[in-house]
Amino acid sequence: MHSSGPDTDSERPPQETDGEAGDPGDDGRSLRTLATTTVGLVLAVAAVGLVLRLAFLGDRIAHWDEARVGYWITYYVETGSFAYRRIIHGPFIQHVNGWLFPLVGANDFTMRLPVALISATLPLSALLFREHLRRVELLAMALFLAVNPVVLYYSRFMRSDLLVATFMFFALGALVRFYDTRRWRYVYAAGVLMACGFASKENAILYVLTWLGAVGLLADQALYRPRNDASGSALLLAKLRALAGRVRGGAPTAANGGSSSGRSPGWCSRGGRILLHLVGVAAVFLALSLFFYAPRGAGEAGLYHPPGTTEQVMLWQAVGDPAQLPTLLEETWAHVRFEYGEWFGQAGESGEESIASTYVEYLGRFVRVMGLKAAPLTVLSVVGFAAERYGRAESRNLVMLAGYCGFVSVLGYPLGTDVFGAWLVVHALVPLSIPAAVGLARIVDWARGAFVADDAVGLTTAAAVLLLVGGATAGVVTNSVYLNDQSEDNYLVQYAQPGDSPRAELEAIDRAAGDDRPGPDVLLFYGEEGDRWDDDEALVERDRAGWNRSKFNYRPLCSKWFNALPLPWYFATSDADVDCARTPGNVTDRLDDGPPAVVVTVASDRTTPEAALRDAYSSETYEMRAYGTRMTFWVHDSVERDREVRSVRRVGP
Repeated sequence: MHSSGPDTDSERPPQETDGEAGDPGDDGRSLRTLATTTVGLVLAVAAVGLVLRLAFLGDRIAHWDEARVGYWITYYVETGSFAYRRIIHGPFIQHVNGWLFPLVGANDFTMRLPVALISATLPLSALLFREHLRRVELLAMALFLAVNPVVLYYSRFMRSDLLVATFMFFALGALVRFYDTRRWRYVYAAGVLMACGFASKENAILYVLTWLGAVGLLADQALYRPRNDASGSALLLAKLRALAGRVRGGAPTAANGGSSSGRSPGWCSRGGRILLHLVGVAAVFLALSLFFYAPRGAGEAGLYHPPGTTEQVMLWQAVGDPAQLPTLLEETWAHVRFEYGEWFGQAGESGEESIASTYVEYLGRFVRVMGLKAAPLTVLSVVGFAAERYGRAESRNLVMLAGYCGFVSVLGYPLGTDVFGAWLVVHALVPLSIPAAVGLARIVDWARGAFVADDAVGLTTAAAVLLLVGGATAGVVTNSVYLNDQSEDNYLVQYAQPGDSPRAELEAIDRAAGDDRPGPDVLLFYGEEGDRWDDDEALVERDRAGWNRSKFNYRPLCSKWFNALPLPWYFATSDADVDCARTPGNVTDRLDDGPPAVVVTVASDRTTPEAALRDAYSSETYEMRAYGTRMTFWVHDSVERDREVRSVRRVGP
């Protein structure tokens, strides 16, 4: 993939010895040799990344978005009804967790586990580019993908951004391997990976567009200043002839001194095989996509309140009756096309502000996250890209392509989103890991050269830079990924992340849901009226007449469901009985007859009957967004006593 064209061998960098030679009978030496191979080192880096992703994975309270999607997954498990909706994003995580939850339970750890495990494979993608990068570059790339703070933070988060980034980056690597080997298995792998990528999140299409745009830039560069041809048109003609030669099975062409007249006997068979492979790859992609996107159970009607029925063909219905597969394909395609149209339509919506002002704001925040939370990768990607473009006689197309994709993503993603989150930065950082690896390798080479030349100043300077890169990364990981993963001062934290952790109160709800006690497990209260009513803060629907009305089955139906998030996720996983109250009298009446185990109120609600609640409840107030949304949890003393009794039993003889 050199800029000199795809038929040259000069793209492949000099390979460093991996030390595989040795006496096969020397077991100790063989183990040491294995540990120093490129594959062994990359596997070790990936293992470190896996540990970092799994450590304390379930500690953080669910983000608003995690809870919203998690609720619908538990609903899918309970009812069997599924339909793709772009507001929930791709169906991949819904199906995977839909299989996982019945096996190991639904909680904060298990809902994030698939994202953590899949994203932990990202460092292994470096091996797909081994024909184009040196070993030190492969290891640097694997390190960036394993421990970059932004990538790591959202690898521990049930959002599909890391899923689509992982699948699409591996797909790109598989296509590069096909270029290197001409083995079609890599194209089939790319088809599978792209199907999973598109099923993860809609912005998979943006990956394909950036690839095509980057390839266009590389082609323009090659045609504008060809190295070994008289003109760009001559280069293009030579490439087309070479391609035709491959299709003919390697028959000689006029370009390489053979006759160009007639067709090779293998022309039809070779071309036919290529066509069959392309059809096969398309069939694999479409079959997997249909599997992920096709409705289950009662489809979208099953998500309504009350759940309905539909005449639409469902997936397993069509599997049992293959004659209905064309109808299923047609209906699913129409639905997916509509949802994608809605997704493209909402991208870039700016509300009351102009698109330009929103773009400038989001771009500034995007760059700020890169500068504060991914500075080593960001700076080294610029260094590596510049070194590749201006510091080599022949730039490697892979490095240039990855740089183009990453830098365009920096400019493009702030334009294509309606809500900013630091998760967007992942889509720029993953491709930029390649030029960043080139930049880091330059510093390592500098250190090596200084060591060989006995240059103390150069060696000290290079070592200081490497220590700075490692120290900066370790510091941000420790502080932003683990210690302050819910703090509003952390630029990785999006607004809808609870700033506090009401874990003890959520455990109380879970205990109450498992007890045979009178009264509801949870009571949601909001009593403000008139000008004091805050539609963005209320936990309960304003009018009782609307408590049982909802298009979708947002349980509890009496709640202002989106305001209450992430609580509905915890209610669903605990199978808690939840009720609502709109007046202080409703609350005090319940205290006398079957008091609720937990009462949740809004801290600013002046109508909360605090005096009555304090007689039998202990309370704590928590920030349920990054800032500005405070809820008070009142836990009944009997629930606390239950916990104390169970603790005594657990530690007793």
